[in-house]
Amino acid sequence: MENYIVRIYRRGEYQPDSIIGLVEPVETGEIQPFSSLSELKTILAGTSTLMEETATEKLCFESA
Repeated sequence: MENYIVRIYRRGEYQPDSIIGLVEPVETGEIQPFSSLSELKTILAGTSTLMEETATEKLCFESA
């Protein structure tokens, strides 16, 4: 199961798609900014791939 910390800093009262914030996968700690609901959705949908790449990179560095 993937866990995230999502920080939303601003949301327009009359434009709910007008938000900014940060997404942080708990497993990697890699922070990604977003500036709309569609970007947030894209980040959350693609985070598992980013987490796999980050885990692989960590293994490569630890092996060296």
